[in-house]
Amino acid sequence: MGVLELIIRQNVVDETRRKPLLDVCRTRWAERQSAYQHFYQAYVFITEALELIGYKRHMEKYGTTYSDWGTTSHSDAQQLLAGIISFEFIVVFLTTYQYLSHLAGITVKLQKRTLDIIEAHEEITEITKTYSLERKNVDSGFAKIFEHSKRVAEKVDCTIQMPRIASRQKHRSNAAADNPCEYFQRNVAIPLLDHIISFLDQQFCDSSVTAIMLLGLVPSILCRKNINLETAVSKYSADFPSPELFQMELKRWKNRYTGKKTRERPSSAGEALKECDKDMFPNIFVLLQIACTIPVTSCKCERSASGLRRLNNFLRASMGKDRLSHLALMHIHYDTPIDLDSVVDTFATQHPRRLELDSLP
Repeated sequence: MGVLELIIRQNVVDETRRKPLLDVCRTRWAERQSAYQHFYQAYVFITEALELIGYKRHMEKYGTTYSDWGTTSHSDAQQLLAGIISFEFIVVFLTTYQYLSHLAGITVKLQKRTLDIIEAHEEITEITKTYSLERKNVDSGFAKIFEHSKRVAEKVDCTIQMPRIASRQKHRSNAAADNPCEYFQRNVAIPLLDHIISFLDQQFCDSSVTAIMLLGLVPSILCRKNINLETAVSKYSADFPSPELFQMELKRWKNRYTGKKTRERPSSAGEALKECDKDMFPNIFVLLQIACTIPVTSCKCERSASGLRRLNNFLRASMGKDRLSHLALMHIHYDTPIDLDSVVDTFATQHPRRLELDSLP
């Protein structure tokens, strides 16, 4: 049993079976929020574990089982402990953890089904207003976070102080302040809120919202919600073979799936494009193509880029394009059933060798 798990088990009565710590995901922000939550809930126990490893404290409480740590472990634990019990770390962590919590639900919806993406974009305006209010009332809002930081600091015997203000500073915020609360508000909370608001305005501008509206052509959404497609149609009308007939096509496209069961309706732009007959619905076919190629309307583009990072690492730097493409498809569509016997037979047919595959056990 690990040191941290031992400490948690002895101090928490209603211990759950979930992991006390999670690795910070590099590709999905929603997973980071879960990691922040686990770290916050186990923060005091983490400090005790590092004190036990680095300075052999709490030996009488947790026993001497873990007293034979090496020099490197002692040094690493001491450095980590010095970093996480500083008051600056506590304030920055709690500010980030609490302010970014508003984005947790939206982030999950944007990575789910097409219908969830549409609903998430409808809530973006509300989230943006929330952050604007947080920025407007930052004095009262951050005061509560600062008081929370003081309570956490007291649990780990951390001194409440602010970093030294230098006349010339390039590597961190350096706005002048009279007290720690004012310093961290000016140098941490306000820059973070301004960055989030500007990022939301940039990421969900009018053009991206227009592109998202193209998902209203997906039958699973078209038959359940009335999405205004006028802006998207006017924007991409130059690509239509016959823009004057779009409304007639849309009626036929909707009638085609109205009588079908929900599970029989395509739920993504890619599935809808496969079932769209180019001769019967030429204008809708063009819009679905655009919806599939714009990254803002599909999480599969992001997932493919994330998968490429894991496949094309330094150990596979010499891999050819064909092999990399095939591995990426297998990695992304991992739920597709594969007949291994058929794969072996195909390989043996295309690459005949002296080795008889039938003789293998």
